[in-house]
Amino acid sequence: MFANAIAAERFRLLRDRSTLFWGFIFAPLVGFFLSIAGDIFLRQLAKKPLTGMPLDLVGQVLKALGSGASVFPALFLAIGAAAVLAGDYRWETWRLLTPRNSRPHLLGAKLVVVGEAILWNLVLTVGLTLLAGVIGASIAGKTLVVSGSGAGLGQIAGVFAVTWLEAMTLASLAAVIAVIARSPMGAVVAVVVVRFVQTILAAGLGAMAPEPTWKTLAIPAYSADLLRGFLAAPNHAGLETGPVGVALLVLLAWAAALAGGAILLFQRQDLTRE
Repeated sequence: MFANAIAAERFRLLRDRSTLFWGFIFAPLVGFFLSIAGDIFLRQLAKKPLTGMPLDLVGQVLKALGSGASVFPALFLAIGAAAVLAGDYRWETWRLLTPRNSRPHLLGAKLVVVGEAILWNLVLTVGLTLLAGVIGASIAGKTLVVSGSGAGLGQIAGVFAVTWLEAMTLASLAAVIAVIARSPMGAVVAVVVVRFVQTILAAGLGAMAPEPTWKTLAIPAYSADLLRGFLAAPNHAGLETGPVGVALLVLLAWAAALAGGAILLFQRQDLTRE
């Protein structure tokens, strides 16, 4: 029954072109075009090929993945997640779906499909970043290098997984707000505000306490940045594994607790008018 619910949600999302584009495709496209525009601007400013400036493809990918759940991408991911998670409140179709499957399966399937969409969003980000690097190098006349810092596919895979997990904490939060507010807009606003506040808190507390503390590690954005810094560093030089392990547990705990809370609230919700 759970597999059927996932298949049904996937079918619905694939045919919702507006949600697919604005939620999971638009932000990577903006990053791609801004990167190309920046290389064109530099080329025009320099008025000659920038042959002395190498372009690190792996570094570019790690940077793009590192910002994959920041405030701007999170806005559009929240739009996509809210459309999937709260769309049935908007169209008042829950009462048609709940007799056909259990509530945990229905909401869990939505979270799984959102997770799949975020995964493909990050894959698209990686692909467009590589393409932008190749095009930008040819425009600006830069030297193209695969990795100037010693990082490789292992670092990319690790940073990819951390960013996906961080995005899933936001998607799980969107699920909680969608159930409480019964509104896609409420979920979008909550996710963006929480992500923005996390950014401010992580920067402020990180500046006051350079070493990780339980207060800073409790912030998903801080824990995700710590994990990405650890994974992207060649041989993890100069970084302790203790706080990194705690950071991973924090992200997993946030995602699981929020998803579980959303399902628990949904089970007890009156859907007679939805």
